[in-house]
Amino acid sequence: MALSMASIKVAPAFGKSKLATRKPSSRAVRPGSVTVKALKQNASVKHDSYNEHHGPEYFKYSGIDTTPDERERRHRYYNKRTEIVNSHFPGSIGMDDWLFRVENKLSSFGFTGDNTIAQTNFCRDEITAPLKNGIHDIFGYAMDIDGLAGFTAAGLTGLGAGMSHSPTDPNGRERYVFFAMPHIAVDSSGRAGDCIRAGRAGCSHACGALIKLQPKFTELKAGGLQIRAPGTCDHMDPEYSLLEARMLSAVQPNDLPAGGLDLVQVTKLADKVIRKHMEELVRASVDPSKCDFAIITGIQIHSYGHTLDEWHPNMEYIMPSTMTVVVNGQRSDVNLVQETPAPTARQLWKLGGAGDILATPNSMPQMSSGGGGHH
Repeated sequence: MALSMASIKVAPAFGKSKLATRKPSSRAVRPGSVTVKALKQNASVKHDSYNEHHGPEYFKYSGIDTTPDERERRHRYYNKRTEIVNSHFPGSIGMDDWLFRVENKLSSFGFTGDNTIAQTNFCRDEITAPLKNGIHDIFGYAMDIDGLAGFTAAGLTGLGAGMSHSPTDPNGRERYVFFAMPHIAVDSSGRAGDCIRAGRAGCSHACGALIKLQPKFTELKAGGLQIRAPGTCDHMDPEYSLLEARMLSAVQPNDLPAGGLDLVQVTKLADKVIRKHMEELVRASVDPSKCDFAIITGIQIHSYGHTLDEWHPNMEYIMPSTMTVVVNGQRSDVNLVQETPAPTARQLWKLGGAGDILATPNSMPQMSSGGGGHH
C-alpha cells in the first residue's frame, strides 16, 4: 500500500533555478596485470569487515588475465548482489561509484578538497565509517554533525561551527558541502535490517534506532499514541525522542497501512524527513551572498554477507536522493546518475588501492522472502 507523504512540505528553493549541464569527460585506460587470489573461503575463519567496503563495480575488476568464463561468472555474481539491493532501493549504486561521481560533479561547480569543508550528518553507528572515510579522502576531515539514524542534533550552532572552519578563497568566499542520510542493512540474501558485525556472534541489525521506532507507526495508526510536542525531548534519551517526534509528525495516521510500515518504508521516510530538516537548517544559517554550498542526500545501504559459513563480500551502496548546488546565488538541481559518467571498474580498483583481487564467492546469492524487514 502506498504511503502518502503529503504532510512533508517541500522547502522553498535556494536561489534561482538553473539546469545543471553534463560535461563530457575523457578516460585514458592503460593495461594492468593482477593476480587473483582466493583469500576468502570460510568466513567464520577469516571475515574482514573493515577492508572490503567497496561497491560492486570495484569487485568486478579482475585484471586482463582472467578467463571469459570466470569474468562472466564474476559479473553475474555482483550484478545479482546489486539486483537484490535495488529490489528494496531502486537506483542504488556502489558507494565508491557514488563518491567518484559526487567529486567530479562538485568539481565542475568549483568545490574541491582544498577550498571546501564537508559536514557529514549520518547515523552514529560505526558501520557508517566507510562513507565518512570516503568523504574525508575528498575533502579532508569533515565536521561531524551526526545524530541517531542520521537526524542531526547539532542544530544551528553545530552547522555554524563547521562553516566557521571552512577554507576561504582570496576574496573571503567560503564553500560547504552538507551530506545527510539515514542508513540500513540489506544482507546478501536481501533481508532488510540484517547484518553481521565484526567479532559479534549471530545476526546484528541496522538501523537500530529506526527498528526501535518502527512499531510506533502501528500504534499511531491504531490511535493509541500521543506524539511528543515539538521541541521537547526525553532528557535521558534526547536524540531518539526528537527523531521519534519528527518522524511520527511527518505522516497522517489515516495514510498509514493497517500493519504500519516495514523497515524499508521507515528508512525512505527518514530520508525525506532528514532532507527537509537539513534544508531548514541550511536556509536559517547560510548566507548565499558570502558562500557557495551543496546539499547531498540519499540512503546508505550496507550489503553484508548473510552467513558466517561462506564468504560473501561486505559491500556499501548509496541510493541517491537529491543533490542541490548553489553557486553565486544560482541553484542547480543535479541528477547525479544521469548527469555524471560512471567510472570503470579498473578506475575504482586503482582508487581503492589496487590490492589483491579476491576470487568470486563459491555460490550465487539467493533472494530471501524477508520482504521489507522487521515488519
